[in-house]
Parts: sequence; structure tokens; C-alpha cells
Amino acid sequence: MGGTMDNKVATTLARFFRNHGISTVQFNFRGVGESTGQHADGIGEIDDLYSVLDWVATQTPARRLYLAGFSFGGYIAAAGADRLARLNPHHFILEKLYLVAPAVENYPMNALQLPADTLVLVGVDDEVVAPEAIIAWANRGHYDVAIIPETGHFFHGHLPAIGTQLERRYP
Repeated sequence: MGGTMDNKVATTLARFFRNHGISTVQFNFRGVGESTGQHADGIGEIDDLYSVLDWVATQTPARRLYLAGFSFGGYIAAAGADRLARLNPHHFILEKLYLVAPAVENYPMNALQLPADTLVLVGVDDEVVAPEAIIAWANRGHYDVAIIPETGHFFHGHLPAIGTQLERRYP
């Protein structure tokens, strides 16, 4: 998972995986927190994800992979999954892709080929990315969509709903 490591949504995702015995790696994108560099319009951040995957491959023989991302990180996770289907030097097996409020309006997500069982979580009152745009994008890809009522982009006061939806759809 990438983005801002102390983001409440990213932390909720990481906690879910840890609670299920899945090791997690969270990292800041370039230029965020203590990370060096500058925002690179998604292109460099996808490379950052691949650098993290290279590092993971040196740390463990495990190759089962779950990718998750929130907002811009949702785009990066999706683009990483798309690239992984074509370029996978470490032979990772993508078990599942989880996207929370992905930035479908700002990045070329329509061009991505994602697993059919991709889970997309949407806050019905998202004030950053239009929920209708997320739902329409997910429906075009025939992805699993969980719409969470009475919540905005950052899921303030509704973080447990993320875990509930993940639990219902956990492999």
C-alpha cells in the first residue's frame, strides 16, 4: 500500500491484513513525508511500487500478493496490478486487488486491465472523487463494488465500514 503511511484509511487497510496474518508494507510516495523526490504524475509512483516489490522479493520467498490503495494510491495499486500482469520478474501471484475511493477522474484507469474480482469501495458522499464516476468505472470493468452509505472520501466516522466490507469479501 502506498500513499501517506499515517492516513487513517491506509492504516485501516493495513490493520485488516495484519489481523488476517498477512504481512504488510506501507510506504510514502516520493515527496510525501520523509520520502525524497517530487510527485511524478503517477508514472514515477508506479515505479516506486515496483521498487517496493523488488525489495519485498529480496526479503521473503513469499510470492502471494494483495495490493490495496486509497484515492491516488488506488490508481497506483491498480496500475501496478495491470503492469504485474505483463511484467512480473519475481513471479508474484496477485491474490486480490482492493481499491478504496480510487482516483478514476484524474488518472487513466479506463486503460487498465484488472482482475475480475477487484473490490472497489465507494463512499456515497465522496466529495473528492464523484461516487457516480467510481461506480460507473467499476461497473464497466464488472468489478465488485461496495457502496458505503453516509460517508465521504476520507471515511470520517466510518472506518469500521471498510473492515466490514473487506471481511465480507475476504478470499
